[in-house]
Amino acid sequence: MFLIFVGIILITFFLPLCCIWILEKVTDLAKAHPKPAKYILITMFIILMVAGGLKIRDIYYEKSPYYFWNELMRKNPKPFNVSQEEFEAKNRAGYCWRDRKYYSKEELWHKAMKSLTGRMIYENKLYWDNKVIDAGGDPMPTAGDCNSWKGCRVWRVPSKLTNQKLQNYIGGEDDYMQKVNELKNSENVQSYVYALDKNYVNDDFKLKNFILVHQMDNRRYFKLYGSDCCIILNKSEWSSIRKKRNYIFVTSKNDMGTFVEESKIPTNLNINSLGVGNFYFGVTSFTAGHKYGLPKYPFKVFYLNNCGDILYKPYYY
Repeated sequence: MFLIFVGIILITFFLPLCCIWILEKVTDLAKAHPKPAKYILITMFIILMVAGGLKIRDIYYEKSPYYFWNELMRKNPKPFNVSQEEFEAKNRAGYCWRDRKYYSKEELWHKAMKSLTGRMIYENKLYWDNKVIDAGGDPMPTAGDCNSWKGCRVWRVPSKLTNQKLQNYIGGEDDYMQKVNELKNSENVQSYVYALDKNYVNDDFKLKNFILVHQMDNRRYFKLYGSDCCIILNKSEWSSIRKKRNYIFVTSKNDMGTFVEESKIPTNLNINSLGVGNFYFGVTSFTAGHKYGLPKYPFKVFYLNNCGDILYKPYYY
């Protein structure tokens, strides 16, 4: 507290005095030596411009705690010709304004699977952009590994294999890579790298049975999602599951990895009136080569909007 008080005194009183003193010295120099003073002023102006620009850049790129929430809001905006009252009433009833329809749970499942894949692609882009944070709080040079191992991709594989059957198929042995490669090289497989890839943009994910294979920068690390990995939950179903498992609400800043930013949902809003929280998306995956029991209830649960888009963070874990 004492140091904060001293800092306030220095900023309030001494910093302005120093600026005035420097200005007086530059003015005296300008009177005695006009030409050198001109260059000094130009140099000081450039330094201030660069420093100010760097600070503005830091402020611009620093994500707000509501960044992911705001991104979700942009995916189902209020039409300009609709009253706020009508907008909120239909949102509470489950209406998707973007697509102008009410979705069934089955339809929402396909939408949410595409959105979940989009989240994986977003996470992979952090690896491509060298923005994954290490234990020391510094970004790691991961893009090279993405290129070297042809990783940082998501594969959508036509298959009826459930999580349990997929885990049995992959096994927990050292040769699980052969099984994973067989999946990746199956017929009619779609591979996604970037969110703007045409095959991802144009894919409606309406295939009835498929699994997802998610690889990041490590050539031997794969997250697998069986055909029964994910489930749409309405509010009452989610409320019931929450009572049976002690979920943690993941919102705080992390020291390392991906999705490290603190992420919040505004507390002063009725999110149902904004078309969020009428449905939730339960997700269970497992790591290839690791043999362990699958949980009875979803491993992670994400907020959904009425159009089937998931909120990347915060989520339940």
